[in-house]
Amino acid sequence: MDSERPSALLARLGRTSPLVRAALLVAGLTSAFTTAAVIAQAVAIAAALGALFHSSHADLAPSLVALGVATLVRAASLVVGDVAAARSAAPVRRDLRARLVDRAVRHGYTGPADSLTQLATRGIDAVELYLSRYVPALVTAVVAPVVALAWLVATDPLSGVIVGLSVGLLPIFMVLLGLEAKGRMEQRWREQQYLAGYVGDVVRGMAVLKAHGRSGDAVAHVDEVGQHLRRATMATLRVAFLSGFALELLSSLATALVALVLGLRLVNGTLTLSCALAVLLVTPEVFVPLRRASANFHGSASGVAAAGELLDALEVPVPPEGTAPAPHVVPTLGVAVAASPGEPARLVTIPPGARVAVVGPSGAGKTTLLRSLCALRPAPAGAVLVDGVDLGRIDRDEWHRRVAWLAQDPHLSGATVRDAVLAGATTLDDRAIAAAMSELGLSLDLDRPLGEGAGELSAGERRRLALVRCLVREPLVLVLDEPTAHLDPLARQLVDAALARRTMTRVVASHRAIDADVTIRLALPDRDAPARRSEVESV
Repeated sequence: MDSERPSALLARLGRTSPLVRAALLVAGLTSAFTTAAVIAQAVAIAAALGALFHSSHADLAPSLVALGVATLVRAASLVVGDVAAARSAAPVRRDLRARLVDRAVRHGYTGPADSLTQLATRGIDAVELYLSRYVPALVTAVVAPVVALAWLVATDPLSGVIVGLSVGLLPIFMVLLGLEAKGRMEQRWREQQYLAGYVGDVVRGMAVLKAHGRSGDAVAHVDEVGQHLRRATMATLRVAFLSGFALELLSSLATALVALVLGLRLVNGTLTLSCALAVLLVTPEVFVPLRRASANFHGSASGVAAAGELLDALEVPVPPEGTAPAPHVVPTLGVAVAASPGEPARLVTIPPGARVAVVGPSGAGKTTLLRSLCALRPAPAGAVLVDGVDLGRIDRDEWHRRVAWLAQDPHLSGATVRDAVLAGATTLDDRAIAAAMSELGLSLDLDRPLGEGAGELSAGERRRLALVRCLVREPLVLVLDEPTAHLDPLARQLVDAALARRTMTRVVASHRAIDADVTIRLALPDRDAPARRSEVESV
């Protein structure tokens, strides 16, 4: 991941969500009011102390009233700024998460699923932290020093020049240390993504690893990667502490130098006590926003790395979605079967209610063909036709409501059997679910807990329950990828019989021979001989 300037990243976020621009405007206004209130507080305190120094009976009421008003304005500005930042960051978080998940579901995600989970959870939470803390602090670090320096130059030019020169040195340290910390945090984020994907792979394959006696090696490698991540995190913290120390040292030296010059001028009688006190009180406030921005930068550096990856995923061009209505009755389908390299594809017509078998060796493209038919991946124009209309022109959401898809490795989410079958649907009743389960030979209580990932069920039970989830929706097109995998002969017969009784179009990918009205045979290209054509048989 290439390093990106904060301004460029903020510009990209602003284009993605208008709320970011509103947050920047609110942060700028509140920081200006806060800085003005700080200056007013310093002037009021300095005036009161100067008056007391000259006379113990001085009237302090005006100064105290001004101090109280400035304090209230400062507190109100801080509260408004914090609330506005939080309220603007939370909707951005929800919007980005929804858009990322929608993009992944509709158009796919190029990285591993575990990396997508990491980005959609911890990554977007880190982006919210970045928007609610670092961005307002960054705006304040730009606005507040300018306002304070302008007042110092107008009140005491010499002190203003000293503070201005000191502030001019800060960007050098901040850029050098900030780039180092940013690079380390980006590396740490990539390692977190790798660790999330690796742990997910290990957990999913633990049964196979244990069967081959390699589970200990996998766990040891996870521990090794975790230790490396810990060392990288500590190295990043060291850079953050060094950055904070450099800023504290420079601001302390600048304040001390201003105090020394003010003391000498007071001794010479060229400066009033009230002016000197006000300048001395405002001087540290020039550096406070810079130190706060630096601290929030290190605290939200993970958000910077995550925001870059998130925007890269969201800014990938996607084909325009169709608007044509989906059919309300079982349609006639047309599927362009990939021919041999260099030769045109053949268009297979699937009549309404037909049972279609997609057969071929692993790697021939059976799953790709099925996913294109379900509009789960983009297909070339004319590759899939629905009643003569290209699938890309049909409203995707409507088509998804007409199609049921059983993946080769279906995922069942939900606490109980009923939750897993419903999957958010509200129009299905228990009788329909129980009838479909009985048809497939499943005797499960609808309130039975499933455990994480339906781990309480066997592989065959999970597959049949996922098929129940498809059948109870009564789709127009039923697309199944290896529906009888992990099933014993009796269960396979029940599944075949249930599919034979259905009247919707059924497209089934399988390695075994099945009864079908249309069979699409996909062949792997032969590298040593002219590629064989894909064969289409109509029975």
